Amino acid sequence: MREVKIMDTYLEILENDIKKLLEQTQLCRGEWCRALESEIDGLQYELMEVKKCGAGLEKAKFDELSGKLREAYRHLAPDIHI
Repeated sequence: MREVKIMDTYLEILENDIKKLLEQTQLCRGEWCRALESEIDGLQYELMEVKKCGAGLEKAKFDELSGKLREAYRHLAPDIHI
């Protein structure tokens, strides 16, 4: 039971981090964009690790969070289609 609560809390933190990053990518300029790209990479890695663990992440939620990360990448390079 405790593991489920910890994982739920972790997923909430991950979702919040993705939301904040998505907002930041809409405003980035220059060097800051490269730093945000690194952040996106890290969050994408974390999301994939959660999926691998099968830690109660529903497909719809995974797709939603993954879509937000793709959108963040698009903000950094709007001419690239992901």
